[in-house]
Amino acid sequence: MKKKNAIMRKAVTLMLAAAMICTALPVLNAPAFTAEAASLTASGKINDDDVNLRKSATTDSASIGVLNKGAKLTIHQEVFTGTTSNAATKRWYKVTAGSKTGYVRADLVDISKYGSKSAVSTDVLNYRKGPATTFKVLGTMGMGAQMKLQLPAKRSGSKESWYRVKVNGNTGYVISDYVKLGKSLFITKTKKQLEGKSDLAKALLRNPQGGGEARIVYTFDTSNCKKLFSIEGYKNAKVPQGLAFTGSEYYVLYGMAAGQAIVTYSTKGKRLSSSKFSFCIGHPNGITWDPATKRCYIFKGNTKRIYTWNPVNKKFGKSKTPYSSSGVGYDKTTDLIYASSRTGIRAYSSDGSFTHKKLFTRCSHGIFHYTQDCGAGGGFIFHGISGANKKTTNYLDVYRAADNAYLGSIKIKLGEIESAVVGNDGYVRLLINTMGNDTDYIWKTPLNVNELK
Repeated sequence: MKKKNAIMRKAVTLMLAAAMICTALPVLNAPAFTAEAASLTASGKINDDDVNLRKSATTDSASIGVLNKGAKLTIHQEVFTGTTSNAATKRWYKVTAGSKTGYVRADLVDISKYGSKSAVSTDVLNYRKGPATTFKVLGTMGMGAQMKLQLPAKRSGSKESWYRVKVNGNTGYVISDYVKLGKSLFITKTKKQLEGKSDLAKALLRNPQGGGEARIVYTFDTSNCKKLFSIEGYKNAKVPQGLAFTGSEYYVLYGMAAGQAIVTYSTKGKRLSSSKFSFCIGHPNGITWDPATKRCYIFKGNTKRIYTWNPVNKKFGKSKTPYSSSGVGYDKTTDLIYASSRTGIRAYSSDGSFTHKKLFTRCSHGIFHYTQDCGAGGGFIFHGISGANKKTTNYLDVYRAADNAYLGSIKIKLGEIESAVVGNDGYVRLLINTMGNDTDYIWKTPLNVNELK
């Protein structure tokens, strides 16, 4: 069976979350490592006389030496010869005795001390009765769960690397691909590193997580956010749906049945130009600007088809993505495009091919996501969601791209979030739909990505 069968997939993850197990947040470029890299060994001794040290893990293998009771061993690896049983007669140890290294059956060895290295899981991970997916599942740990590595393990004839581990007081076996050395999966800041930062930054950096339930750390309202400028649409295009930022201009995407257009504003809020109406766009959900292709990408939601727009000649074009997505945002720091889909936030290449790089799941707010928008910048991803009552139920979830940590959620009391971008000064801007009013706004928030680095 393939490695992926060792991992609880998305649907299982959601069920586990309901059972009070954290939702997994798969890590971009998760640092898997091999048994040899961990340098784990155990100590033990032979418990019988005239024990053969064999060339390989089978009684049919040639003897390369004879060990007597009490002979001291350094144990390097545990090898299972069966596919379902962990009986001692079905296990062997790769050992060094004196100057010789070979294999001894497990029932002939007493282990006095196991190795111990701290590690964490990089995904929702099963621990099993033995080192293969054919062995019974003993339990499941969430992403970021702590464990102690005791000994490298494998099934005879397999190239997969596993570990014997101690987790929550239980012993089991986990595949090494989803294990990371250390006591924490996420980048954490020390108390000294948090000194001088704003309360908002401290709240976001203090407890990075792998998802699970939403953690509200702050509220944005008129007392701490500043109106940069108002936007009133153009002709029949009245409802803002997305915001893109080039560093010198804002592109506001308008949609709904009355008309679709992209209006260009200066950084001071002056309307510079507008695209032609394009009813072919339909009901758009988000827009971003990609400096690599010098194009804007317009995401519609619930479809793989997207539209392109050239800000120079104002012409529309068509493209597609591997998966349906809605809100979208380009991040210069990671040079990736992030898009919100029903299954999570997807990362795409920024070269126009939309090569899929990664999917990671979102935290749960326990509400129906009536709308989903996405923004990015400075190495951070912003997922804006709204409930059925978009006038009051709005949140901005903050994720860090470096380790895909969920940092926390901010409650928004300004209106419906349509998009989030990062300004040249590092402060996050929000495009807010005031819901029913002709005048909408771009707000400057207190969130500065430079403080989160």
